[in-house]
Amino acid sequence: MQFPVLKRFYEKYMMTITLAVMIMGLLFVYLSPTMLVTIPAGHLGVRWYRFYNGTDLGPAVPEGTHLKFPWDELYDYDARAQLTEQKFDVISKDGLLIQTEISFVFRVNPKTLGILHKDVGPDYLNLILKPELGTTARSIIANYTAEEFYSTYREEAQDKIMAEMLSELLEENAYSPKNIALIDFDRIMLKSITLPDRVASAIEAKVEQFQRQLEYDFRLQVETKEKERKRIEGEGVQALFDNIGTKEVPNYLRLVGINATLELARSNNAKIVVTGSSLNALPLLIGNDTLIPPAQQPQAVKIETTKGATQSSPQLLKAPSDDTKATPTQAEKPAPQTDKTQTDEAKK
Repeated sequence: MQFPVLKRFYEKYMMTITLAVMIMGLLFVYLSPTMLVTIPAGHLGVRWYRFYNGTDLGPAVPEGTHLKFPWDELYDYDARAQLTEQKFDVISKDGLLIQTEISFVFRVNPKTLGILHKDVGPDYLNLILKPELGTTARSIIANYTAEEFYSTYREEAQDKIMAEMLSELLEENAYSPKNIALIDFDRIMLKSITLPDRVASAIEAKVEQFQRQLEYDFRLQVETKEKERKRIEGEGVQALFDNIGTKEVPNYLRLVGINATLELARSNNAKIVVTGSSLNALPLLIGNDTLIPPAQQPQAVKIETTKGATQSSPQLLKAPSDDTKATPTQAEKPAPQTDKTQTDEAKK
């Protein structure tokens, strides 16, 4: 029985129902840009109700498409890690003005995003982070001199600024209650430090001199080791000569020369080997400083000629060595036999 009743109701109010549906459809199409809100990837949203307690302080709205009433609002926040660079003018311990550039990485906290939106707003970077970081950096860097902050204690100052910044964000202040971090601070990096020109030049010169001093210290250590090596080598040579004796030194030097010549002959490079002028000289002679015992020195030999001796082709004589005895040459033989032969031929 219900269906006939609905049928009669529809037939009676058909025009009214059709007009109402069309009006509602047109209103939905017209208001859909304000009713359907899309939160992109990596973003979070915060709801604001016009007729119900204002800002929603609960968890943030996740990414995706969400439906809301046209009179409500859904604010979009970037929830990715963000990198920002800022330059700060600070005063060092010795009263010098230093300009430093600090880069920091941060992101919003999804659990406290509603409080951040209600108490601070979307411009939290310029209202909270930069002023707090500048104040913290000035208080930390003021404990170091310009030279310390420029050369030695940069990483230490960076770590202290990071720790102090995290502590400041957790303290109770005008925009957040105690022990509630509205923003997650991940990292701080000191990118550049600009000192006055004269101070920077003086510090660089001092560091250069210090490095040069370290170089000289290393050189002295090397020379000390070289001195020790030469001392040990000299003791070894002295012990060797003590063992072989003074008389055997020439033979030992001759053996060393032979070994050096053999090593030179085994190499693949082009070479010129110069040998000694006698059997007892060293095999390898370089220059004219080869020592030859007085007994082995070449001696001039007196040549006596007679009337019948031929003088047109003189011969060079070699000094006798230790192993061979000098024998008279043809020029040194007596000439009486030659004169007797010529007299016999004249009588015939």
